[in-house]
Amino acid sequence: MSSLESSMSPLIKEKQDNVYRSDVRTPPRHPSWGWGRLGVVLLAVVSGVGVISHFGHGRINYGFHFPSSGYQTPSSSETPEPSDAPEGWTEWSDITPSEKLIWQPCFQIYGPDFQCARLTVPMDYHRPLNESADHPKVHLALVLKPGINRTEDPSSFGESPLLVNPGGPGGSGAGFALSASGLLQTAVGRDRDVIGFDPRGVGATTPKADCFVAPDDPFGLDGRNVAYMQRLGWLTSGHDVGIVNSSNVALSKLNARSKALSKLCKRVDDVYGNDSIFRYSNTPNVARDMLSIVHAWDEWRSVPDVKPAKSNQKLEPTDGQQTVTKIEAQDSTQGKLVYWGFSYGTLLGATFASMFPDKVGRIILDGVVDADHYVSPMLDNAIFDTDAIWDKFFSYCADAGSRCPFYQSGDKPGDIKSRVDGTMNWLEKEPAIVLPYQANVPLLITASDVKMIIFSGLYSPIASFPAIATLLRAIVDGNLDSFVTSPAPTVLCHNLTLPQWPDDAQKVIGCSDKRYKLNDDLDSLQARFEAMANFSSFADVWMNVGFNLGCNGWDIESKDPPMRWDDHPAHKQEPIETSFPLLFLSNHFDPVTPLRSALKMTRKFSQASIIEQIAEGHCTVSCISFCTIGHIQAYFNKGILPPAPKFDSDDEGQWTTCSCNEKPWKSLNDRMGVPQSNGGALLEKVEGEADILDGMTAEEASLMTAYGGLRNKFAEFTAAQHQSEYRNPIQLPWMISSSFMDNEHHTCSKP
Repeated sequence: MSSLESSMSPLIKEKQDNVYRSDVRTPPRHPSWGWGRLGVVLLAVVSGVGVISHFGHGRINYGFHFPSSGYQTPSSSETPEPSDAPEGWTEWSDITPSEKLIWQPCFQIYGPDFQCARLTVPMDYHRPLNESADHPKVHLALVLKPGINRTEDPSSFGESPLLVNPGGPGGSGAGFALSASGLLQTAVGRDRDVIGFDPRGVGATTPKADCFVAPDDPFGLDGRNVAYMQRLGWLTSGHDVGIVNSSNVALSKLNARSKALSKLCKRVDDVYGNDSIFRYSNTPNVARDMLSIVHAWDEWRSVPDVKPAKSNQKLEPTDGQQTVTKIEAQDSTQGKLVYWGFSYGTLLGATFASMFPDKVGRIILDGVVDADHYVSPMLDNAIFDTDAIWDKFFSYCADAGSRCPFYQSGDKPGDIKSRVDGTMNWLEKEPAIVLPYQANVPLLITASDVKMIIFSGLYSPIASFPAIATLLRAIVDGNLDSFVTSPAPTVLCHNLTLPQWPDDAQKVIGCSDKRYKLNDDLDSLQARFEAMANFSSFADVWMNVGFNLGCNGWDIESKDPPMRWDDHPAHKQEPIETSFPLLFLSNHFDPVTPLRSALKMTRKFSQASIIEQIAEGHCTVSCISFCTIGHIQAYFNKGILPPAPKFDSDDEGQWTTCSCNEKPWKSLNDRMGVPQSNGGALLEKVEGEADILDGMTAEEASLMTAYGGLRNKFAEFTAAQHQSEYRNPIQLPWMISSSFMDNEHHTCSKP
């Protein structure tokens, strides 16, 4: 491929125990190494469902029945007492839903400027709210980070906020905005209003897609705490099954667990019938919700409806060699969507653009999902480049030398790979035993646990490869004490306040979106796994995600027809004409959304453009590139796109490329710094090492630092999503912030 241009995630901190110390007993398979300087930044694998463990007093059995007030509220109990939540915390149940945007200050714990609203939209757009008050409703949770120079006058706000979706399906946009919106504003412009929202079924949006819904118990725990405990029990009970090929019965057990959870979801769905959120959580309905947000924003700003301006585009020379598409100044994004979607958020953005092509203001799709394959029974080819990224670990470690904890003197990449393979083979035969001091329960660290950590780390190699190297050395040296926490749930003696209560939205949304249902027997599933393994050695991890194996036998029918994305010849269509061209972003190697998917999706939209970032990781935010940042700013703020790609074949041609400004063991994370509340750092140059900020102005360095903070937040977000499905005892403790909750241990006798 030739280039037209080449130039220069806790997301919300959950209450958790102090780090456990432990005794470790591992077989003396490898010689012990001395610990060198471990000045690395460790990747946080922060549990998306919390890491809280207390000793309880006795066992409580809960019979199944629904709370009388309906499972669809966040909790059937009153708002927690002030002692249950930190100062500056906001309960979403205290915000009154409305069909109009009514913003109110919220979550001061994250900063002074956040505004929240709960926007009421139809659950079923075929049953609009203005036809009957009895029609079912969805209350969307929205978090607004205002741009600079905003006043109490709504007209002082921008004509179009930047909506963000961090991925999933099932990712909390509201939580992402609380954590990363300030960094996003630094990257795209501080005058940009940023809105994160929880899609229907997700997070703080109600009703939740929650299959573990439970009533309050008679001992004072509210229903969401009871459901939380039962969910932890279910997750923990499946830990020893491992990943798909960890044993000759693993696939059978994982399939049975998936069907059991589907059956649980169906029981909840049956209770609410035609008003069940499980039937209306598919992606097209979320796209309709985004249009509702756009309309509500215009109404809140009291701006009269205007006719869409015709796109009057022209080509302008930039350096004598290239041309860029530039929107004329009179064009407006009012009444249109301005959006940045990551991962699954690209599928959501592409679906919006296909449904409402005249409502596209600016849409960036970063880490692009192949929509045609997404609606198939399994998204198997998504891991096309996964092994190539893991292979990079060995070369990066060798290049880093002694800075890589797993390196030995004289190592070449092949030497490191051989030792890693040997370590994994050892764990497959005999798991490592860990006995935590603060929990009287033994832990087994298996090869599946470590492989899950590695797979998660491939999403952000810059941040994670140093952590993975440290973990691998700890396994060999028998020093796992600082990497584990007990996964065992116990009776919760007091109501907890969590930033986001877990749900089953990934499974519900992903399975609802399937155009072609998965209903395979065990032999067929084995054949699918073997075919998937031809793409990657990580097929054993990828097959078990919620929208793959998790959809086998799913029998809750979505009320709306599924999306018509697919490769069937009868469904081929001309490129979709949008009111403004889309911009696609992709890394050269992406573990779950390969470059070929971005190229394919680019061809589906007229005049769309693409930037390939020469880096590894999931979404371009996984690596800092001043070139990529510049293109993002130009697109959002000036309507300037790179030239459209020129294709010689499906995967070959000419398009814009950007280089990455960092790599593992040579990144902003490797500078000595003091973390700041906005996720950045006060940076100091490491003596004797080249500085990636050399030659940059103070403004450019500030921008790069903010983007580095955004990179770290996104890495944390994706790691937490993985942990929410697999109860991994390994906790690599970086990005563990003290911004939410204290570290005191509550007991059953002393709240």
